[in-house]
Amino acid sequence: MVIKKVINNNIVTSLDNGVEVVVSGRGLGFGHREGDKIDDAKIEKIYRIENEDSLRRFKDLLAKLPLQNLQIANEVIALAKRELKTELNENIYLTLTDHINFALERFEKGMMFENAILFEVKAFYPDEFRIGEKAVDLIQNTTGHYLGQDEAASIALHIVSAELNEKTSMAFTVTRSVKNILEILNEEVDREIPGNATRIDDMIPIFKHLVYRIILHEQYDGDDVGLYEFATGNCRQETKICERIAGYLEEQFGEPVRMDEKSYIIILLRKLIK
Repeated sequence: MVIKKVINNNIVTSLDNGVEVVVSGRGLGFGHREGDKIDDAKIEKIYRIENEDSLRRFKDLLAKLPLQNLQIANEVIALAKRELKTELNENIYLTLTDHINFALERFEKGMMFENAILFEVKAFYPDEFRIGEKAVDLIQNTTGHYLGQDEAASIALHIVSAELNEKTSMAFTVTRSVKNILEILNEEVDREIPGNATRIDDMIPIFKHLVYRIILHEQYDGDDVGLYEFATGNCRQETKICERIAGYLEEQFGEPVRMDEKSYIIILLRKLIK
């Protein structure tokens, strides 16, 4: 590989089969210029980001980024891939690196961050949150700065977004929406009834996927009128709770909850009320 452009002493760009890639390694660009051969022994990571805008933003970020912050992000991403046994959207190299860099800058200025959905992230995404905690430990071991569980939750959301190929803002929106749905359930259903607390918690992934379907306009649309009429006719209290949840979701996203989705919610609620 040869250098296409030197970004800084540790970052260069090159071409791999005609596609621009970013190459990092300590001293990789020092004393070099366009056309020089890249020292393979110094290469630590090759980044292949297909989206041109994301690639441009990544290069701009790396031009002013301390190398250790990039290395931290790389280790966290590698850990997530290994422990979750899944591939992550390549954009996480941009989004998570930028986030960690900004979090450290904010910490050094004494600006502490409080994550409003910390509890929900811990409950809804336990595997990703565990990786977020390990990331916070890694940051502390590398920089001496302890960013806390609030930051672990933020890192977890970046990982969730990369798993789902969605923006971090969507993961935040889904988590916040499910939190509000659970608040409705806690107001309407007695958690003290044996088994109810567990049943409510078991509904978390169901409501998560419902909110995603609403955001992506992919609700179930079989329009099973018979099932809906049976459910609403025989489960009056459950229907009332369902309509409250559906009203909240429509207010938030401007899209009515479809008949089949409501039927399923009512049937699930029946187990709680009964």
